[in-house]
Amino acid sequence: MNGYTENRRRTVVKSLLWRFIGIFWTWGGAYVIILALPDSQKNALTIATLVTAWHHSTRLLMYYGYERLWAKVSWGKFDESCGQLPPLALKQKINWSVMTFACVAIVFWLLFSVTPQIKNDQKRAITEQVSRVSEK
Repeated sequence: MNGYTENRRRTVVKSLLWRFIGIFWTWGGAYVIILALPDSQKNALTIATLVTAWHHSTRLLMYYGYERLWAKVSWGKFDESCGQLPPLALKQKINWSVMTFACVAIVFWLLFSVTPQIKNDQKRAITEQVSRVSEK
């Protein structure tokens, strides 16, 4: 080991950022897969298999790159020989609080803006299925 370790803030930021990247990457991949599949192939087993293959085949490479990038970032690392972290300055505390609030706000905004769209898409799909069945 090189004598340096991560503080908890660094670990939390890395973890949350990785989660956000993963959520959007998997959601985007699933969305593209569902759009690209012909209607005859759209079943739960096929979609689940393709999303799983997408997720696990791409995320391994992404995680490797992600960790290599974070290895170059010095923020949040400290020398173990000092024994404790230097205290945060007031400006750092304010920045940390504002960024945490902004991240939480973005998650809730996405949640409340995407959920109605999904419900509308589901209603539209049901309406289209009913109209197709009634036309036959």
